[in-house]
Amino acid sequence: MKDLRECRYQMRYWLEASKDAKMRGDETNEQHAIQMFRQRRDELLATWSSPAERGAQCG
Repeated sequence: MKDLRECRYQMRYWLEASKDAKMRGDETNEQHAIQMFRQRRDELLATWSSPAERGAQCG
């Protein structure tokens, strides 16, 4: 499992990357950055969630 700080750092990186791609009009990289941001967000939320919440998501 990743460190919380690392997840937050990567979320910030991908958010900035998506904004940069949007400013340049690069839709492909913008969508990739958004996808990566969401993946890191989900990892962070999974780290914070309790075992009961994890069970509810899987079931």
